[in-house]
Amino acid sequence: MIVEEGKVRIFAPYVNLKGPGKVEGVFYNREMVINRDSTIILLHNLKVKSALDGLAATGVRGIRMIKECNIPTTINDKNPKAVEVIKKNVEMNDIEANITQRDVNALMAEEKFEYIDIDPFGSPVPFIDMALKSGKILGITATDTATLGGRNKRVERRYLATISSPSPYVHEIGIRVLLGYIGRMAVRFDLGIKPIFSMWHGHFYRVYLRIEKGTSKAKKTLKSIGFCQYGGPLWIGDIHDFTFLNSIKIPEWIPNKRKFEKYMELWQGERFFLFYHIPTIASQLNISTPPLKRIIERLKEVGYEAYRTQFSPQGIKTNASREEVKRILSSLG
Repeated sequence: MIVEEGKVRIFAPYVNLKGPGKVEGVFYNREMVINRDSTIILLHNLKVKSALDGLAATGVRGIRMIKECNIPTTINDKNPKAVEVIKKNVEMNDIEANITQRDVNALMAEEKFEYIDIDPFGSPVPFIDMALKSGKILGITATDTATLGGRNKRVERRYLATISSPSPYVHEIGIRVLLGYIGRMAVRFDLGIKPIFSMWHGHFYRVYLRIEKGTSKAKKTLKSIGFCQYGGPLWIGDIHDFTFLNSIKIPEWIPNKRKFEKYMELWQGERFFLFYHIPTIASQLNISTPPLKRIIERLKEVGYEAYRTQFSPQGIKTNASREEVKRILSSLG
């Protein structure tokens, strides 16, 4: 099947239409277009001289990185059938690419790239160490969201964390567990990390981060890792670079342009650790849930910051205390 995405056309032997699904051969996942769009938005707004699409499958992400961002890119997959498809797709799009058929960890052990993209099926854990050593900027996908959010005990052995999170908070907790793990792995090499932006969408988490060298950066990273009432260790610092977000321009050709405009609006407000799930607090107060817009307006009227969040349509990020939020809900209820 020939599919179009952004500015490219590719041949896909197998097209997966819904969710992560079962991996069958060299497949193209329509549900991950928004994931790949996020990569193009990042690279469109950064000056990157070299890139690696490490687990490429059909090669669509790497091909888009070349054609839409003009970045010299190595497109890699260890599956020989995938490499055949990648070669066909590179030729179809009339571009040049360095195509390799290697174990991605072995490749990263030997070569360095300014940007590395890791988009595995499931956990990115097996690839993080070598990506930290090889890259300057990383884009990492995790589809094991249930594990990261603490909904099964695999989180203890896979991400070396103990988490017990109520369901409204699992996605912010999940992204923070992922960032916390990456940060802890980085400091072992005297490296630090700085998140660029972090995204939850459907069945995946996606984080982008800069790698910073030196013991002082490692120490700074350690200060951003801690515990909360739901467990840990996890990332307690900012999950976005707000200065960078302010400068982002979304290319017109991005398939999910409108969705990213909404994401940008939400990300700008995610300036505090965790959020308040308003229906939970309203239930504790035995009142009906007031409209979120009115709660945000009232919080701002009395001098607090208050924003919506990507992690819950009923959540509010604010620097107000829980008691102050309760007081405002009571006055509105």
